[in-house]
Amino acid sequence: MSRFTAKMTFALAALLLLASCGDWTAGSPDADGAVFSRSYRYYYVMDCRFDGIGLFDCSLAAPISPAYTASLRIDSDDLATLSLDGNYSYYYTTHEYTSGHDDYGSYYYFYDNGWELTFYKDGSELIFWDTDENTATVYLNDLDYE
Repeated sequence: MSRFTAKMTFALAALLLLASCGDWTAGSPDADGAVFSRSYRYYYVMDCRFDGIGLFDCSLAAPISPAYTASLRIDSDDLATLSLDGNYSYYYTTHEYTSGHDDYGSYYYFYDNGWELTFYKDGSELIFWDTDENTATVYLNDLDYE
């Protein structure tokens, strides 16, 4: 066996020994379990009605103060923690929410008895859907003037 081969064999053995010890995820961004973790502030709110096509008959967006806050964390095991306005935290399993994409962007969608919530990943909107009354409350990060 050549000196180079012996050094490579030793280096490989040392790597295997290191691999069997310690936590290799320590430097990974997913090591803390967060797949998605964001907090947003919403400065405007409007009320709408909705049907199978979408939102309609919306009020003018009104400023709110203090801002409404929402935080969402999705762990690597797909458990979700949703905190609303700093006072309420809700916990969801994978069967109680989904993710998707529409014309406005990517979102997480939560559903419960009588209400649903759409949390846009970019923080642009947070929509509470009252499915019993067919009304929605839309929280906006900023006003969109096009």
